[in-house]
Amino acid sequence: MIRIVIDQTLNQPAIGGAQTVAYQTINGRAFGELCVANCFGVANNTIVTDLNLAPQVASTSPATPGATVVQYVATFSIVKPADNANISGILWHDVPNRGGRIVINVAERGLGDVGLSSGWQGDNAGGTAVPSYASNTSPVTTGLVNNEWVKTPVASGTTGLTIARIVNRSGAASQPLNVMGNPIPYLPASLDTAAAGVVLTTHTKETLNGNISVGSIVPSTDWAFARCNTTNPTTPAFPGTPQDLNPASLPGSLPVHICLRNGFDPTLLYQLVYQVKDPYVLGAGTAAFRDVGSFFRYAAADDFGTANPIAGTISKAVIRGVSQSGNFTRHYIHLGMNQDEAGRIVHDGAWPIIAGRRVANNSRWGQPDGVLELYQQGSEGPQWWTPWPDTVRNLPTGSILDRCNATNTCPKIIEHFGGSEVFALKMTTEWVGTSADADIPLPTNVRRYYVPSTTHGGGGGGFNENTSPTGANCRRIQGESSFRNRTHQRPALGDAQLDHDRGRASAHPLSNPGRRQPR
Repeated sequence: MIRIVIDQTLNQPAIGGAQTVAYQTINGRAFGELCVANCFGVANNTIVTDLNLAPQVASTSPATPGATVVQYVATFSIVKPADNANISGILWHDVPNRGGRIVINVAERGLGDVGLSSGWQGDNAGGTAVPSYASNTSPVTTGLVNNEWVKTPVASGTTGLTIARIVNRSGAASQPLNVMGNPIPYLPASLDTAAAGVVLTTHTKETLNGNISVGSIVPSTDWAFARCNTTNPTTPAFPGTPQDLNPASLPGSLPVHICLRNGFDPTLLYQLVYQVKDPYVLGAGTAAFRDVGSFFRYAAADDFGTANPIAGTISKAVIRGVSQSGNFTRHYIHLGMNQDEAGRIVHDGAWPIIAGRRVANNSRWGQPDGVLELYQQGSEGPQWWTPWPDTVRNLPTGSILDRCNATNTCPKIIEHFGGSEVFALKMTTEWVGTSADADIPLPTNVRRYYVPSTTHGGGGGGFNENTSPTGANCRRIQGESSFRNRTHQRPALGDAQLDHDRGRASAHPLSNPGRRQPR
């Protein structure tokens, strides 16, 4: 990372209670370069997929003259005591979930901790859409986006096939190609529905085990990459208004829509395989998260002399993520990104929360928003912390920690999760492997907490029999109310937080030897 630009500084007075000191929020952007040639000994970016296909330019940093680099821009938000003398030395580097900026809580502020939230998801869609001012190296004071994003390079001219699904939609209106409510970020390579490899198929049934009953292929003349709606004059009926394929129109031209001549049948699932173009070099976003964390922990100033606002105050750093962000945390460690370009450890501790897999953030056509439904990436390779054979998939023995073990940059880790992650989100693979014939032992640097029978993230505690059966806390089965388990995960959270807090007085975070997990 070569430059920071501070766009906004906000002051918050002490509010009493847990927060007894004034705090300050600093929002800005980080400009980074990933070296690909003449790298001054830096070589740990080679793991970034398609980095060699990204636009390469001469370094603009006075520290690396002659280097050939790939560039990115990422947001950051720092929440710190207004007076650096009140900083505890602990930095929480929180991973945004689909772009949502994270602010450390009042209890952490009361301890004098520093919060850092920064962008990593570079798919330029939904909450991670890149604003027009992204590359402006002067401070931006108006129109700031309050989300975290990263502008990653694009492997322009590269094409390939990807899969999209439209489930249980009806009517003549066109339907979007979305994942988790956010647009699939890749534009069609062309509007030709008869192009090689492009096919729209219906499915009549799919079992819980993934067995599909295939219906028929929709003729290429009966559908289009377009927006249509017979009731709206601005979006006419089939074949509709063609999809805008100009990359300069992104992200406003998303999501890509499909228009059917005869409309959508709600009893069918529609699966589209189509040619896409211009993949984002998503792994550059993972490297950006590493670089931002390393800069604010270690640097005195950027390469152009702008001071690090928390320089010299951080003694320990922890990466923390919830759900999708927890999966990113595991992905980040697996790639060996906890070693910075100078060979130093970036985060002493890691806290992946309600997360049992990894995000698809270093693969061509990856969809980081995915939750591992059919065909979605994220369960590839080892999902466990200890080297273990993968006999079912015939893969070599390995673990998430292999790369950081090789460089002595593994963090101390705690993880906690509940029943939802076990029964719905494939958590148990990390316990027993793909063969499920033995418990995989935990290494000494990992603590695990399991909160059984809880929803994703836990409930608010307690039951109210007068709650409406149509609300979020219960559902109606055969005329009776069936309440969800609203058990708190706070007991585990408190124990895990204690793990970190005890680490304040020890060599590293996570000093508590206790573990709570099923056997």
